[in-house]
Amino acid sequence: MSLIYFVRHGESIGNQLLIDNLSDDENILSDNGRLQANNLGIHLQNVTFTHVFSSPYIRAISTAQHILSASKTVYSDDAIVVDPDIRERNMGIYEQKPVTELVKALMKAGDDYIDWTPEGAESKLDVELRLEPFLQKIGIIVDSGLERKTILVVTHCALMVHLWHYLLRCDQKYRFKNWKPEFMKVSKNASYFLLTMDKLQDDVQPRDLEVVVAHGSDHLKSLEQDAFSSCAHRDETLDSGKSCMQQ
Repeated sequence: MSLIYFVRHGESIGNQLLIDNLSDDENILSDNGRLQANNLGIHLQNVTFTHVFSSPYIRAISTAQHILSASKTVYSDDAIVVDPDIRERNMGIYEQKPVTELVKALMKAGDDYIDWTPEGAESKLDVELRLEPFLQKIGIIVDSGLERKTILVVTHCALMVHLWHYLLRCDQKYRFKNWKPEFMKVSKNASYFLLTMDKLQDDVQPRDLEVVVAHGSDHLKSLEQDAFSSCAHRDETLDSGKSCMQQ
């Protein structure tokens, strides 16, 4: 079986300021985000990654770079494969508004928040249509050769939630072991999931996956709290929104 580390990027300036209207060039890692990513790299320094994928956004690429730079393994400059299929979900009109407004809108959507599509946003189906090709790429890597693969994937919060929903729903293609409802909670910046993925035997589906680590964040304990959690503690409305998003 192969190992896949799914990582949410470190805290960005947009995360820190709770705004979503920064350009990609502006929405880089905050000082705390760089520390988070570096601490994760130290935490994983003995892991040798055979393949590395990142969302095309600078905050994700920078997180991957920090992880690799802290590794005991030497990586070439082109080790990171930038893949647009794992970019964050576009939330349409809420891309230009404070995150607090998005959270309140998500609260109104309630249990249907995954299916809720704001004006101009990507729908759940839009996201899934690009998730499946990415999963197929990972599957081809896992199935090739005899050696175990260790894959790093640096992506985004909502994208990971959509990924878990998709994998659970497509039980004819993928079969989760050790899955628990609390794994669906929103991931902290620079936290990670570690999954195992088995090779397909004679191309017979479903493919087996198992969660080994969920919301891994021990490496963040010495750092300041992420911006959203810190704000939620001060704002009861946001705190309720956080609980809603973590179902």
